[in-house]
Amino acid sequence: MFNNIHDFTSQSYDSIKYILNSEIRLNILLELTQKPLNVEDLQKILKKQETNILRSLRELEELNLIEKNNNKKYSLTSSGYLACRNLEVFIENWMVSDKFNKYWNTHALNSTPIQFSRYLYLWKDAKLINADSINYAKTLEIFKEKISNQKNLKIILPIFSKYHIEAIINSLENNDGYLKLITSKNIYDKILESEFSDKFKKLRENDQIKTYITDDDIHQIFYTIVDDCALLTLFYNDGIYDDSSILVDEKKENALIHKIIFDDYEKTCKKNEENHD
Repeated sequence: MFNNIHDFTSQSYDSIKYILNSEIRLNILLELTQKPLNVEDLQKILKKQETNILRSLRELEELNLIEKNNNKKYSLTSSGYLACRNLEVFIENWMVSDKFNKYWNTHALNSTPIQFSRYLYLWKDAKLINADSINYAKTLEIFKEKISNQKNLKIILPIFSKYHIEAIINSLENNDGYLKLITSKNIYDKILESEFSDKFKKLRENDQIKTYITDDDIHQIFYTIVDDCALLTLFYNDGIYDDSSILVDEKKENALIHKIIFDDYEKTCKKNEENHD
């Protein structure tokens, strides 16, 4: 059922749904995350009939989520522990989906990498900043501001924008910085055909840019990670890139996880360190 905390599949979600469909099953698992308990303990805590508790315990045992020891107490198996962790992530993801309900519903999430979708909850404390009629370039200004003094950049780049490319190159030059760039061959070629070609090539030659190039335009998120924050912009459901809204996560506790997500996604991309010039 649950082989690994990072192994989110449709089967994993079906299993979560099965647990959530029963209040008793769910509460038993949650109680067992605290300590092993016997039937009598669970009956007192849950205030349910013994027959219902026994039936639910048997079902959870059959799923290898719990086990009974010699003292007739039940405890979580390793799969049970992973199930509870996945439940926590599922609930946290649901909470952040509810907070930014309109934003998520109007933007394409079905094509985002599973590495990103798995950690959607990271954005629950983020700020959603929108451009307006007074300042239509607000999201670009936020992007420039957040990367301007950074030495280490990690970026998934799904679009060619000379304004963003210019901001990235300026940051690398001004801070003697380093960039890990994931993009498609199509976007990469456009960079090399642009007015930034010479500067980009020089930064690559100086090992300040490491590129990870894919053959197709598979990247559906503009994801930027620096030391103290993460930035996210998405595409609308109709496939048009949305440059009017940006999510900014400045929660320090999330910084390492954002880097792990990027590194995980990087491994799924075609790594190409050859000279594309």
